[in-house]
Amino acid sequence: MIVRVLLAVLACVIGGNAVAAPGWTRPQLPAALGFIVMQCDQREFCFAIACPDKKLQLVNISPGGGPMGNPDVGASGGAAKLTVGKEVFSLSFSWDDSILERVGNAGSRSELPVAALMALARTTGRIEGTNTAPVKAILPSSGLKQHWPVIARTCGLPELPR
Repeated sequence: MIVRVLLAVLACVIGGNAVAAPGWTRPQLPAALGFIVMQCDQREFCFAIACPDKKLQLVNISPGGGPMGNPDVGASGGAAKLTVGKEVFSLSFSWDDSILERVGNAGSRSELPVAALMALARTTGRIEGTNTAPVKAILPSSGLKQHWPVIARTCGLPELPR
């Protein structure tokens, strides 16, 4: 199972090296994690959209220094700021031991406002937060529109405005 997860992360990383802005794809990870789509950058810093119990979440997975919400820098790791266009959303990541157990890399989760996800489907975003040090990442919009029907169905969200 961990080999499949590592291959999925590696595929995201390879894909990230092949294009300027890696897009969101369907991960082949344990269903128990609830990940619908996922994207990783060249640093293997990954984000996923999840909806356990219809609660929309942004999930961060990272090897090495750990994800946002790393307990080494406090229980919540401090607030993260997601900027999409002119909109700014405050997120607070909490450590999730089940991600480490199932994926082999540390992970954390934050509630994600529906408005933030809808904005990301239109425009690439930037997130800033803290793991073992301040960290910034890009959340591309590419691929979210394509996966919106499954995201909307799984999360109980409306269709994207045209």
